[in-house]
Amino acid sequence: MGAAYFIALERKIDGLDTMMDGKNLSRHIETLDTAARQAGVRPLSEFFSVTPEQASEFMEGEGMDAGDIDLPPLQQFSVQDGLKSVKELLSRPEAKVALQDLQDCERILKAAEQHQVKWHFEIDI
Repeated sequence: MGAAYFIALERKIDGLDTMMDGKNLSRHIETLDTAARQAGVRPLSEFFSVTPEQASEFMEGEGMDAGDIDLPPLQQFSVQDGLKSVKELLSRPEAKVALQDLQDCERILKAAEQHQVKWHFEIDI
């Protein structure tokens, strides 16, 4: 199995398939983040966010008490920022390790841009 990154949109876009594998993106996120920093764009891992409820459930599932922790709110990100990072990564040799995932990100984010929908990454574990 393994973790997988996926795009969560602020709202559903009719007719848009947001499915993506995301496992190679997860497996190689450190390499891709390093390449993004070298290129002067925002690293993909910085687009990750969850609701406080999701974070609390995860922490409780891991045996931690989230009761005394002030969890940050869900962040939604600009599609333009995400596309800038994805497009830059697609132009670099480091992209080959997660090419299909990055292409799926680009496809989904382009549609989100047309519909003015914000987004964030979540991780399926």
